[in-house]
Amino acid sequence: MMRTRLPFILLFFLVIGTFAIVNFSGKSVNISPSYRTSLMKDLFLIHKEDGNIKWELSADRALIPIEQEKIYLNDLKLKINRQPNIFMTSGSGTYEVENGDITLNTPVKITMEDATFKTNTVTWNKSDDFIFTDDDVQFSGRKFNITGIGLTAQLGKEQVRIMNNVKAVFYR
Repeated sequence: MMRTRLPFILLFFLVIGTFAIVNFSGKSVNISPSYRTSLMKDLFLIHKEDGNIKWELSADRALIPIEQEKIYLNDLKLKINRQPNIFMTSGSGTYEVENGDITLNTPVKITMEDATFKTNTVTWNKSDDFIFTDDDVQFSGRKFNITGIGLTAQLGKEQVRIMNNVKAVFYR
């Protein structure tokens, strides 16, 4: 009796395992709400100063813990309104409620004018208008490709510094 059920039991676990592998999204932050959190879909935040929109943040899902120190975000997009506009996208990240800092996690893509920047994580310190990462970086455009490890960028002064192992190729 048990031998006739064994193939069906194995088939059941095989099907469940297949569904689990197919539905794996690969995002680094898995939002699982509990009774001490709130979950929000399609979050959209706008920050204004002196009547001007300074930045816009949107996320497909946001997990807001009861202590509300950080908001955990999935599939987020950040637009920093300055000349030129800076667009950041990420698979996941956090928004710190107290100081407004935003950390973006794997994969991070930053686009401004004709240049693209890629890395695993990046943090934007809102009060200092400062972006930094310790990860591998790739900065590319139509006429250049720069790679290295670590990056700091002062947005107000438009200064970018790649910290270590810098390799640059410029095209004509």
